[in-house]
Amino acid sequence: KLFTGVPVIIQTTLIHATEAQVSWFVDNELVSPNSHNFTPQAQQIGKTLSVLITPTREGYHGKCFKEAYQFENVIEDLPFMPIISPLRDDFTLTKRNTKERKSSLRMMTYNILADLYVSRELEDAMMLPHVEYDHVRKTRRIPMIVAEILAHDADIICLQEVDGAIFDTYFEPVMQSMGYEAFYSNKASCQREGCAMFWSRNAFERDEALTFSLRELFDSDGSSAKANTDCWDSMNGIKHLLNSHTELRRVTMEKIGQILQVVTLKVRNPQDGQPEKIVVGNTHLFYHPMADHIRAMQTYVVCKKVDEIRRCDTNQHPYPLMLCGDFNSDPLSGASQLLFTRSVQPDHHDCWKHLNEYQWDMDNNNYKVEHEYIGNEASSTDLKYEDEQFENAQEHLNALDKPVASAPSIVLPDTFPHLFSGCETMPEFTNFAVDFVDTLDYILASELSKGETYGFSLTKSACMPTSDDVKNFVAMPNEFMPSDHVSLVADFAWRTQ
Repeated sequence: KLFTGVPVIIQTTLIHATEAQVSWFVDNELVSPNSHNFTPQAQQIGKTLSVLITPTREGYHGKCFKEAYQFENVIEDLPFMPIISPLRDDFTLTKRNTKERKSSLRMMTYNILADLYVSRELEDAMMLPHVEYDHVRKTRRIPMIVAEILAHDADIICLQEVDGAIFDTYFEPVMQSMGYEAFYSNKASCQREGCAMFWSRNAFERDEALTFSLRELFDSDGSSAKANTDCWDSMNGIKHLLNSHTELRRVTMEKIGQILQVVTLKVRNPQDGQPEKIVVGNTHLFYHPMADHIRAMQTYVVCKKVDEIRRCDTNQHPYPLMLCGDFNSDPLSGASQLLFTRSVQPDHHDCWKHLNEYQWDMDNNNYKVEHEYIGNEASSTDLKYEDEQFENAQEHLNALDKPVASAPSIVLPDTFPHLFSGCETMPEFTNFAVDFVDTLDYILASELSKGETYGFSLTKSACMPTSDDVKNFVAMPNEFMPSDHVSLVADFAWRTQ
């Protein structure tokens, strides 16, 4: 789809030429003589878009082979997207001035719903009974997601569920043309899907971009900042649990493929009170609704790794931290309690209640459990919002040899910074599927404290839709909301001692 306000990119490969000149035509009228990208405007709606590619070589003035293409679809107005406007007009219509850009940091995190999952759901008519196929086709849905991302004008963007092929051919070239640098990390699995991070080249310069498999972090003791690893005492309890619980160890360290992106960014022309660098983490934790205990442990090793990296320059104060992602954890879960209250004790029922029950192969329909859909038929007109149920899993429990293991105490060390939410109030939800509604996504920032020379404070956060806003369209994704998750956007002020 060619939508107004969404860049179109032409990528060229040169063989004997030194340059390719790309000219853009709207209804055969030249509108841009030499640019690899073009953004359709409102006055061009309903018109055809064409490009003429002319190769050139320095010192050669003879004939050349030109290529001309015309897009099949005419230019269309961007579909109504109520989250962009009117809900978030204060973010999407009000542009920050130079002073505001230098004194603040705008963060965005967004699970964009990988197209491979949408395609899989559409094969089963039960999965997305509330939405027409054309409304979630990737050629329509992905440009809408790009429009939403660009409308918020964030300095740093963290995405989850990014198709690798779509990143290579669309997200990366589009975002680069709009002034961002891109970094993609695939899951540690055969699926071409993972996390992506973008940052404004005007605000930051890449220092280091790393990818870690979460299962490998359970075996890692940390090679740098070694003096600080001794205070992560809860790692001993986690390793003891894994060593005594064969199935948990198999799932956590062999089966699951979640990854962590950690990017260290140099601040361009830092002002007074700003650090030389910041560290940003982006992750998507394990999905299964019966695996809260696994996500709590994953959260601990994520915190341990990002803390190690932000302390890697031993002659500097630790760098301030942003931690973003889809944690697949509601605000009362073990993972969230660890991040907000800094500890998860063995008596935290929700965290550990399936410790001795959850098995990797216990459900005959893993995908339905993953997305928490409970049997709405394709022909149903009365779509039901039901509590999570695990009938298939429970049927298997009696036949299993249940391990007996004791839950450890997981506590973040005093040297790890206190984190606070990028939402002024906890959202009612960030994920709204047919049979599942909850808050799973977070932007977390490090506070200024005695041990932290630099930190952040929250200036404002973008408004979130209400359940009534979404129920007008039954659930997400839908014709006007391109993912089953809601993006989070927040402005932070820099703080220093």
